[in-house]
Amino acid sequence: MARLIGASRPYAKITRSMRLLHTADWHAGKSLRGRPRLEELRLALTELLDIAARERVDCLLVAGDVFDSYAPAAESERLVYNFFAELVRTRISAVVIGGNHDHPHRLDALARLLDPLRIFVRGQHPGGMVELESGSERAVVAALPWVPERLAVPVAELRASMDSTSVYADAVAAHLQQAVSQFRNGAVNLVVAHLHIHGALVSGSERASHVTMPYALPARCLPEAAHYIALGHLHRPQQIDCRAPCHYAGSPLQLDFGEAGQSKRILLIDARAGARAHVESIPLTAGRRLRDVSLSLDQLRTFATSAGDDFLRVTLDTPHPLPGFAAELRRSLPNAVDIRHRSQEPATPAPLPSSLEPAELFAAFYRTRHNAAPPRELIALFRELYEEVAHTPR
Repeated sequence: MARLIGASRPYAKITRSMRLLHTADWHAGKSLRGRPRLEELRLALTELLDIAARERVDCLLVAGDVFDSYAPAAESERLVYNFFAELVRTRISAVVIGGNHDHPHRLDALARLLDPLRIFVRGQHPGGMVELESGSERAVVAALPWVPERLAVPVAELRASMDSTSVYADAVAAHLQQAVSQFRNGAVNLVVAHLHIHGALVSGSERASHVTMPYALPARCLPEAAHYIALGHLHRPQQIDCRAPCHYAGSPLQLDFGEAGQSKRILLIDARAGARAHVESIPLTAGRRLRDVSLSLDQLRTFATSAGDDFLRVTLDTPHPLPGFAAELRRSLPNAVDIRHRSQEPATPAPLPSSLEPAELFAAFYRTRHNAAPPRELIALFRELYEEVAHTPR
């Protein structure tokens, strides 16, 4: 099971140890109903860099879904790799794994180039082990990118066992145990993984087919020997109840309306060999908020003056069907990216006489849908198209 991360508190200074930041699910290139979000992500990553510098972080853990698609646009790649270049400039290492939205081979193509710069990219399963060091501390990072079904179990076996929720999860648990088998005594042992833990809270903005029960791994499979487990895949920041400190960082932006109202975070981890990791939640402030609002026509006129810069999903409540409401609403609320209409008294279509000619039938249908007569131009266009179709040789 999971619990939400609470508000962060002032950081308590402790003995210098290996210091890490945990983030995930950037989804670079993702838009919202056609609205680009790349500039918002740039601001969020700038904020992340500022936090990393301020907190003197040794390493950044990026737990998958760096990009939103297998073939990200050049602008998305430029933003991400410019960010990694800034990490190199500030001498901060990173361990980056692939998620279910990332193209594993595309990420791995850069591994040999980035490894010498201490940006360790592990795009595909098995991710293997990454070794880090900071002063006297040494760390072993077990990297587990997203495991596709075809690599977890044979397709025939998976199809034959779709009634069982354990086939895929058991296979991934075995891969996880193999990954942590390289943990060492006297080292800081870390896991960075992109997976779904049973009982964790989804936001609805994740890829639906990959947060169903067949993909859910029981929390008991997470290794007790880990000093910290950094998870990606679910967009809601939350802590997982298990035997080791374990968190989903969540996405840095509110990606869709299932995340409306969520406070976004990055996690600061202080880890030392032989001690439980100290974890702090640091709020992220970049990015536009998403809001769900329900309005009447009178409320719409008042709300429009105070809507601000938030992206809106608007439900307009009216007593009767209202033709052309979406265009009027967009003029009043240009940031309304999702518009819905809820009529308190939906029109009930009456049976139409079969003796009506086609244009009359169309006009009657239009009235039942829009509670208004169709424009004369629309009727004229209907007649023209009907005549053209009716007289076209078959």
